[in-house]
Amino acid sequence: MRHDNTPAMKKKFRYLKLFSILFLIANSLCVYGESETPLLLKIEVPYIELHSGPGIGYPILYVIEQGESVSVLFKRTGWLKVKDKRSNEGWLPQSKLLGFSKSGTKLSHSKLTFTDFQSRDYEVGIMYGDFDGANFYNIQLDYRLSEVFSAEVSAGKALSSISDSDVYELLLLAEPLPELVVSPYVAIGGGIINTKPHSVLADSKTRQDTLMSTAIGVKYHLARNFVLRAEYKYSLVLTDRDNNEEIQVWKLGFSVFF
Repeated sequence: MRHDNTPAMKKKFRYLKLFSILFLIANSLCVYGESETPLLLKIEVPYIELHSGPGIGYPILYVIEQGESVSVLFKRTGWLKVKDKRSNEGWLPQSKLLGFSKSGTKLSHSKLTFTDFQSRDYEVGIMYGDFDGANFYNIQLDYRLSEVFSAEVSAGKALSSISDSDVYELLLLAEPLPELVVSPYVAIGGGIINTKPHSVLADSKTRQDTLMSTAIGVKYHLARNFVLRAEYKYSLVLTDRDNNEEIQVWKLGFSVFF
């Protein structure tokens, strides 16, 4: 049994450093996210009551009168978080939307979709993690096909003392609850992996193999267009040798969408 904890301590230090960097970036990008122009709704009824939380049991904090406008920040289940011109924030049920107008037109339905106030087509991100014991750096570009499904192209590099690997993948992501602040997702796809051993032996040459992957993860919408993301991926490398290889990847990172 190994008692040398040096590799484990180094890995913990890497993750601690990553969390610190992400925290600093999150603080700076939160300001940027809030400066985006949100969806504006105008009150067309005598008044609207704002609750302190997303539920009828939360107390009423503010009452906004007819003619004023509110900015929709985000949606949670059947409730919307809004902010008025005095920067007062509160929650109102979607059923109250019939009392609002948008761009001069009175709303005729009591439902706003996720894309009404967080519209996005592309999502770009970077991640860092563990690739079966190797340091792994990854960038990805997502294109939203619908409210639930996205196509993702990613490129990553794994660095270890034995070999280096370049990984290129195309994945289909399914995010069944995109309106949640903390939104889980699953993914499936495949790609190629190029592995270059560090050995100087004559038979140590770069290999290219096909890999099939499946992943589960979670996205945390920290700001209007800023997302923290954590993911676990299992990949099967289809080699021309006797046995296929299994790879487990843990990643943490962030992305911005537009």
